[in-house]
Amino acid sequence: MGTYNDKSLSAAPELRRHAEERLRTESAGLQQPRTGEETPRLVHELEVHQVELELQNEELRQARDEVEKALERYADLYDYAPIGYFTLDRTGAIGAANLSGATLLGIERSLLIRRPFGKFVADGDRPHFAAFLDRVFLGRGKESCESTLATGGNPLFVRIEAIAFASGEECRVAVIDITGRRRAEEALAEKQRELEWHNRSLEARIAQAVDDARQKDQILILQDRRAVLGDMIENIAHQWRQPLNLLGLYVQQLTLSYDAAELSPELLEKHAVKCMEVIQYMSQTIDDFRNFFKADKEKTAFSVNEVIARTIQLVEKNFLDQRISIDLRTKDDPVVSGYPNEYAQVLLNILSNARDALVEHNVSDAHILIHTYAEGGASVVTVTDNAGGIADEIIDRLFDPNFTTKGPDKGTGIGLFMSKTIIEKNMGGRLTVRNTGNGAEFRIEI
Repeated sequence: MGTYNDKSLSAAPELRRHAEERLRTESAGLQQPRTGEETPRLVHELEVHQVELELQNEELRQARDEVEKALERYADLYDYAPIGYFTLDRTGAIGAANLSGATLLGIERSLLIRRPFGKFVADGDRPHFAAFLDRVFLGRGKESCESTLATGGNPLFVRIEAIAFASGEECRVAVIDITGRRRAEEALAEKQRELEWHNRSLEARIAQAVDDARQKDQILILQDRRAVLGDMIENIAHQWRQPLNLLGLYVQQLTLSYDAAELSPELLEKHAVKCMEVIQYMSQTIDDFRNFFKADKEKTAFSVNEVIARTIQLVEKNFLDQRISIDLRTKDDPVVSGYPNEYAQVLLNILSNARDALVEHNVSDAHILIHTYAEGGASVVTVTDNAGGIADEIIDRLFDPNFTTKGPDKGTGIGLFMSKTIIEKNMGGRLTVRNTGNGAEFRIEI
């Protein structure tokens, strides 16, 4: 900061000239000493003034040294500050710059003087910088803006802050490099765009996966319904086999009576009544099955024993044809609130699985025991078979969706999963399974 010292020294001759003129003026007004005693007094006063001047000169010298040291410290702070500082005039020409500022612009500091700062601003930002400089010299306080510097290499993103001096002819400008921050913001924005794209892609993939799973579930449910429909047709066939045989016998008897000339109105009416009884029985069977598979719309109170008896009635002949006995033992008559048809379908699914296991293992004395009772304010129904039980490695997966031990043509694995859903979610109960000594036991608790 030698410029500050030169300015202080250049003012000294002017101060000395003013002091000499003042001294001559004061000397001209002095009168000649009239007595010999005044001369020593005046000499003494001059000596005292000389001492005072020397003291004042020493104080001034010390003050000047302190000012010079302060200016040197200020110069160090100014030059080595991490922020670029510039002094600009109204035209935007550079009057002074620190080392950081020269480094930002990539030019030696001595070559920056009187060069327009706007030449270092990117072309697209120059109009905005010119307007910014106009606002600064309006004297409304500190102004700031963001701009791009074109320094020959990669563009620099900077924040510019400026305030005008009191004279209004120059302003101090601070230039802060925000390239790192801007790059980080751009990288963050890019990451956010990528994340949004991945989110949209993920949403699309999830939607596709959900749609695929829904279609798969619909296929499995349709397969399960077909399997249930097959069981229902099989049960109807077993229910109708004997009535159809009876109808065939009645028709044959009518034919034989006609051939033997023994057909009378009374015999014809008798056979017609019997045929109608058989037809009504078959029609009632169809109604029973249709009502059995009709969906319940609302919860209702129902007798567990009645639902079990109705379910057994639908499948008993089928089971007897396969030499499987069903034994119902009722200790109590529990009444629960729920969906009786869904409850019956759960029971039918458990009975069908027990039948399949008994047939598969070719059990000679195959039987199923259904036991109903009340326990702790809840109804309990256990269905136990003697098919040998369920393997330990699969018993914990028995209620999983799509799990089955049967072939693809015999089961989809959705039956027990849906059964557990009906009992536990729709009716607030509990469906479990365990192995007994010689078979499996399903427990329905509501």
